[in-house]
Amino acid sequence: MKLRFYFSFRSPFAAIALYRLRRLQGFRAVEIELMPLWPEVIFGGHIDNPTDNLFKMSYIFGDAARQAGLAGLDRGPFDRLAEHFHLPEGVDYSQQKIGVPLGEEHWERTHKAFLYALNEGQGWAFADAIFIKRFDFDGAGVADVMDVEVIRRLAESVGLDGDATLAAIDDPLIDAQMRRIIQCSEQDGVFGVPFFVLESQPGSEKFWGNDRLEYLLMQIEGANELPRLPPVNLREVVR
Repeated sequence: MKLRFYFSFRSPFAAIALYRLRRLQGFRAVEIELMPLWPEVIFGGHIDNPTDNLFKMSYIFGDAARQAGLAGLDRGPFDRLAEHFHLPEGVDYSQQKIGVPLGEEHWERTHKAFLYALNEGQGWAFADAIFIKRFDFDGAGVADVMDVEVIRRLAESVGLDGDATLAAIDDPLIDAQMRRIIQCSEQDGVFGVPFFVLESQPGSEKFWGNDRLEYLLMQIEGANELPRLPPVNLREVVR
C-alpha cells in the first residue's frame, strides 16, 4: 500500500501531520512518498492563499492549537500566533475582502533544500527539523526557516552537507523534480495541504487535513470504525 503525502513548510496543519506520521506505529507498514508542494505560482492556480482571507487566518492557528494538543505537542506556540489575527470592527465586507499582508516569502528555498535532503536519504529527518524549528515544537525557539543560514544549520544537524544543500536551491535538476511534483499534484486534484492520496486496490482515496489521519488509518487497517490515535512526542520516531 502506498501513500502520497503532499505538504508545505508554510502550513501548521502539515507540520502536525508530518510530526504524527513519523511517530505513529499505525503508518509503519505504509510506503509514504513525501511530496513537498510549493509551485512558483502556488496561489491563483489550484491552491488558495489563506492569508487572503482574514476570517480564515483568525481561525487557522486556534484550530492548529487544538490539533497540536491532541497530537501531544505544546499548543502554546500556535495560541500565540493566533493572537496576531483579529477581526476589525466596522468593516463593510460587501465592499472589500480583508487579508493579511505578509511581505515577500521565499518558501521555494526550503522546499528545494528538502528535495536535496530527500534524495540523500534524510527527507523525514530534515522535514521534521524544519517544522520543529518553524513552530517551536521542542521549546528551543523559532527561526525563519526560509533563511539560507537557518536552512544550512538544520541540514547539517541531520548530517547533510550545508553547502550542497544550499546549492540545490538553484539546481535545475531539483527544479525539474519540483515541477514533476506540481504536475502530479494537479493530476491528484490537490487544493490544499496536508493532502493524502492512498493507492490501494481497486483505486485510490483522497484525504485533506491533519484531522483526517484517523480516517486514513481506518482505510489502511480495513477497520469498520475510527481508531483513536495516541499522542506522540519528539522521541518516538518510527524507523
